[in-house]
Amino acid sequence: MKYFLLLLLTMFCSSLICQEKWDYNWMIGTQNGNPAGDGSLVSFKDGAVSIQYVEKEMNMHVDSGTMSDKDGNLLFYTNGCYVANREHGKMPNGNNLNPGSIHTDFCEHGYPMIQGVLAFPSLENENIFYIVHESAANASMSDFLFYSTVDMEQDNGLGDVTGKNIAIIEDSLWQGYLTATRHADGMSWWIIAGGYHPDQYYKLLLDSSGIWVHDFQDLGIGGGQAGWGVGQAVFSPDGARYVHYNRNEQALLFGFDRGTGQLSYEQQLFVDSTIYFGGAAVSPDNRFLYVSNAVNLYQFDLEAPDIQASKVLIDTFDGFSSPFPANFFLMQLAPDCRIYMSTGNGTDRLHVINFPNEKGQACGFQQHAIQLPKDNFSTIPNFPNYRLGTGHPVCDSTIQLVVSSVNVPHPRREVAVFPNPASGQVIIEMPQPLPADGEWSLYSAVGQRLLPEKLGKGHLRYNVPLSGVPPGLYFWEVRSEGRQLGSGKLVVTK
Repeated sequence: MKYFLLLLLTMFCSSLICQEKWDYNWMIGTQNGNPAGDGSLVSFKDGAVSIQYVEKEMNMHVDSGTMSDKDGNLLFYTNGCYVANREHGKMPNGNNLNPGSIHTDFCEHGYPMIQGVLAFPSLENENIFYIVHESAANASMSDFLFYSTVDMEQDNGLGDVTGKNIAIIEDSLWQGYLTATRHADGMSWWIIAGGYHPDQYYKLLLDSSGIWVHDFQDLGIGGGQAGWGVGQAVFSPDGARYVHYNRNEQALLFGFDRGTGQLSYEQQLFVDSTIYFGGAAVSPDNRFLYVSNAVNLYQFDLEAPDIQASKVLIDTFDGFSSPFPANFFLMQLAPDCRIYMSTGNGTDRLHVINFPNEKGQACGFQQHAIQLPKDNFSTIPNFPNYRLGTGHPVCDSTIQLVVSSVNVPHPRREVAVFPNPASGQVIIEMPQPLPADGEWSLYSAVGQRLLPEKLGKGHLRYNVPLSGVPPGLYFWEVRSEGRQLGSGKLVVTK
């Protein structure tokens, strides 16, 4: 009888949980050094990926949450600072999310937190939506996990923030890494937020009674302060695996029980000897884990007997700039079964993995292939798999990527130094091979010359170690034959 009722639920479930297009719109974009918020709307409706220019007020700086209705129509979006409606105006009571000094200092350009926001439809009312968002205490840690509610029946159907900054957790937390997967009941949601260390996890449950803390799990595997790492957390589409990837601990792989909410530590995956910043995503078939470290993209086979030994280098950043280096950063599995990747600087490009279910080079990774109408500062929306447990597939591979959105790469026009921020080393790439020996110099803010590096003639790319350079803001220049070939700023981190 129990299994018969479960079958009926699957076949005749309410429209609140049986639809699948909550993530069919992605709002991204900001102009480099300009408070104007012009950006791009990436849409997966109507069988094709479309990318259009949006004249909006909101800037986005890494953090982005976008919500569509069950049919894939845009409802609202947020940058972690305020909520905008589908007409790009500020929602009533939608201002001042995540109040505090970080909001005051940064919200002109967007809240600076990776995976700092998630949005969910209510289980009880199709007009109510939850926004789960996290506030930063300082540059590395958070102090509050909040939720706010949006009622789409208000303001003539444009929506109103009816509850705001309602505290769920007050504690020292990782900064960001908010991740979710559907409960085994096919309706509720598990939401994971981190404690002070990368082996500590808060498990929240969003169910018919609201959002509440289910438990706190300390796995005792050791490690440093996860807040200092720059990376991404992700569930596999089936919710059975959870990956926490950060610069300090590399990739921590866990099993996850969607019935009890319990994590089980499996292993640490070594990604690279040098980690700058990066992202992670899992293929639609749950088999392949993709991890980037700013300049390299790797694939791990989660079904291999030895997952670590299955690591494959998919590609290395080719140095393309538009206008800044379009290196590798955050990833998100999309409704069209592709994985899209943002860049680590403000650029007008996205990278794409076209066939993520395929092993090795067959995954079809294309660097800077998607051209956006406006610059985007590293932002990509943070979505769970809304289709898990609904009877719908995780994605629709029949959705076509429109040809007009795919860019044909062009040669570099200027000297590039990346990644930026950097730690350990930088890569210097020239627009053409140096005709004579040159030199790259780094200067402190007060003009002290540090780290002169000889650049031999005839090369396009140079790897320069940053050993002994303390964290801070620096200025660089490249000179050859008595003239300056390029200059810029460089941020060095730990």
